[in-house]
Amino acid sequence: MKPLTEQQKQRLMKALKYLAVSIVTAIAMALGLTSCNVTRTITTESRSLTRGDTAIIIQSKTIESYNAQKH
Repeated sequence: MKPLTEQQKQRLMKALKYLAVSIVTAIAMALGLTSCNVTRTITTESRSLTRGDTAIIIQSKTIESYNAQKH
């Protein structure tokens, strides 16, 4: 295997620098921009039959939403 020329060494170092910067940027984004959004829906239903086929349905729904960020 031939030794690398000076120009090839410079290109290799430049490529390694770009790779390192890309990895550091990806890690910083993963750690620094972490956030989450959670939505929880709770439905409670009660049924009661009265007077033949007439049905009474009482339904309540609670929707909770949370937004969080990692500090």
